Amino acid sequence: MPSSSSEAPLLTPRVAAALLARCASRAAAASLHARLLRCSRAFFRSPYLANCLAAAYSRLGAASSAVALLRHAPPTSKPNVFTHNILLSALLSSGLVEDARTVFDGMPQRDAVTYNSIITGYIEGARPDEAFQLVYTMREHGVSPTGFTFSIISLAVHSARHGLQLHAAAVRHGLAHRDAVVGNALINMHRRIGLMKYAVRVFACMQEPDVTSWNSVMSVYKDQSLSSMVFECLQSMRSNGVSVDECSVSTILSVCTDVEDFAKGDQILALCLKTSFLSNSIVCSTVIDFLCVSDRLSDAVRLFRGMAAWDSEPCNALISGYARSGLMEEALSLFATSLRNGVVPTEFTFSSVLRWSSCFGLMEQGTQIHCLVCKLGFGDDVIVATALTDMYCKLGLVKHARKMFNAVGAKDLVLWNTMLLGLLQNGRGKEALGIFRRMLKHGIRPDRITLLGALSACSLKGLVNEGMDIISLFKDKYDVMLSLEHHACVVDILSRAGMFRKAVNYAENRLHKCGASAFSKILEACIIEGNFHMAELIAEKMVTLKSVSSLPYIVLAQTYGARCKWEKMARVWRSMEDQCTIKVQPCSWLCIKNHIHVFTSDQLLHHGRGATYEVLDLLLWDILDHKYAPSYSETKKSEGLTCLQLFFDYTQ
Repeated sequence: MPSSSSEAPLLTPRVAAALLARCASRAAAASLHARLLRCSRAFFRSPYLANCLAAAYSRLGAASSAVALLRHAPPTSKPNVFTHNILLSALLSSGLVEDARTVFDGMPQRDAVTYNSIITGYIEGARPDEAFQLVYTMREHGVSPTGFTFSIISLAVHSARHGLQLHAAAVRHGLAHRDAVVGNALINMHRRIGLMKYAVRVFACMQEPDVTSWNSVMSVYKDQSLSSMVFECLQSMRSNGVSVDECSVSTILSVCTDVEDFAKGDQILALCLKTSFLSNSIVCSTVIDFLCVSDRLSDAVRLFRGMAAWDSEPCNALISGYARSGLMEEALSLFATSLRNGVVPTEFTFSSVLRWSSCFGLMEQGTQIHCLVCKLGFGDDVIVATALTDMYCKLGLVKHARKMFNAVGAKDLVLWNTMLLGLLQNGRGKEALGIFRRMLKHGIRPDRITLLGALSACSLKGLVNEGMDIISLFKDKYDVMLSLEHHACVVDILSRAGMFRKAVNYAENRLHKCGASAFSKILEACIIEGNFHMAELIAEKMVTLKSVSSLPYIVLAQTYGARCKWEKMARVWRSMEDQCTIKVQPCSWLCIKNHIHVFTSDQLLHHGRGATYEVLDLLLWDILDHKYAPSYSETKKSEGLTCLQLFFDYTQ
């Protein structure tokens, strides 16, 4: 920049424009602006230099100065399309969307940059419908969309119909396959709205996919739990000469963690060490998570302590690792220490802490974290709201969970599924079905978890026909096919409805690999319903299948004993011992001063037994004071009592 008046003649518009492009601060731009005004106002007779100066102000975060400059330009300087575009961008940067639209409507000439700017403003302002309308207007006025147009408008797509329309438009303009930026945007769009097949198809048709394209399609396969395809992508990347980056190794290592393929994970870990990827906080957090899942918590702690600076992602991973190992005190201590060290918690930090707090029944800590969530302004975040909803459901506080759920405006699929499964955990099948119907009315596309929740709700209420209708709906409209867990749920529906013959036939036809576990559900339902004859037949089937559960052997042994068939009874007990059956061992737990004490009914001495028995005494006195002592009606059928007694003998 010139430093004396003798150098002023050297300051031409072209030199000034070059200097403005290199300005690194608002003060430098303002100093040059003042210099130009002192030299000659003739510089601003043409809009060229005013445009450059306004662009510099806008780029450096002084959008208001850019707006003032362009609005008070001398009359001799006639604004052109570049002037209007810069003014439009400056207004949008200041959040003045309505003023920007006024400028847009008054422009005599508009190009693709003009439309892209106003479309970006509407999307950032959460006004997707107006953004889509501008795209249609753009095409009607003969302005061809650019790659940036497709990449920015793809962020506003939240339905399959709009997604397919945008994809078709990108194909017609020849950008879907040739432009890597557009292709990557389409892959991420289809992944976000659940059209995984189209995402893979876009990638397959791309002429020159870059590393971002490979990372995107690997994320698609990861979301579908197709770990083998993720590993194939890694091999294809290396064979095509595409170098992996931090995002690539993070995705692959997280897949190794999900499928517990520790051998491949160790190879990726060696690659991270070789390429110094561990300096990246996201990669480091993925490695910590992998080490925790592979029972190498000490290595994860050592890696975390060796970091140059703390970040939220590694903290989240280690907090989750501590909690997964049952070290909830260490997890909460790390959470508190990270706050003291100035690490700003993210929505994933709260999600990790709240998730494990609910698993360990730490209600007091959970409510304290909820207060911190509200204090830091995370109350409206859908991820945090989902974690809070899940926590309150697991703690049995359904009223609080509903309040959190209803407070969220833009609910996503995960939140809907969390509320649905939370109601089921608390035995509220009717309310769960109501949530499922509301979800469909709001246009949320369900997945296999939603189907499992809906079928479980039908099972609780014994709604056979409605369960079958839901299965048909998911197959025909949402292309969700039934897995083993769904078939097991159908067996449970039929069993709870007393349709034992149909349940047995369904299990024999659909559940070849896990027939014994399906028959166990039917057997339990028979015992509860008091159908002793059917229970005996199913128990014989389970013994034939060499079930590892002790329930069918107990049923048959007591049945033969009641009929004085001592030899058969002895044969069943001997078969049970030879088969090494597993008897369910129930347990109870109490949380006293942040310590969780777990004990079983056959234990004579318990850890922390003094405090435990004091709490149990209080509960016993409360039962007696409120007359909660159980009583049985003498009008029960003797056969039904026998079957129920079998069930209680099995679970005690």
